[in-house]
Amino acid sequence: MAFTSMKMDKFAVRQDMRRRRDAMSLDDVLNLSRAIEDRLFACKEFLDCRNVMFFLSFGNEVRTDEMIARSLIDNKRVYVPRLIRRERRMEVCEITDMNQEFELGSYDIREPSRLNSRVVSPSIIDAVIAPGLAFDRSGGRIGFGGGYFDWLFKQLPDGAQRLGVAYEFQVKDSIPQDFWDERVQKIFTDNDMINC
Repeated sequence: MAFTSMKMDKFAVRQDMRRRRDAMSLDDVLNLSRAIEDRLFACKEFLDCRNVMFFLSFGNEVRTDEMIARSLIDNKRVYVPRLIRRERRMEVCEITDMNQEFELGSYDIREPSRLNSRVVSPSIIDAVIAPGLAFDRSGGRIGFGGGYFDWLFKQLPDGAQRLGVAYEFQVKDSIPQDFWDERVQKIFTDNDMINC
């Protein structure tokens, strides 16, 4: 019964956050994403990382295109996911340019074309910039429910940074978590950098 209640709680959190995020204007998305980017790029732990994995944002998610382009200018090696839906995991794909060819993959999320991306082991990643519908101050994260980033976090080497990006309203004091949910170490919002 407690498990079912937690599932319902997660469902309610997802619904609420989707509704609030979908109601944002494009100006709000751009301005708040820029503030989040500035906080991320002011973080020494992030700046010291050479191999960084981002997600390719869609809808009103925190925009990552500008963060990726800036990382490439800073001579970081940049990776993005390609989901393997039937296996509930992702491939880590290197990209070298935001103008390269992307295609719509699982869940209509942009993914690098198989023709122009190199797949690497998650073991080389220094930092992952993770999306989420909600986070809490101890690093708890609720995504869309596929478990892809939980899988990825388990593949990372010791010492790799797990960094969440979110709008301030997406961070709560606590959110429901299951035993398999993986946590982030820091969360960057438009108003704060939270050490978890």
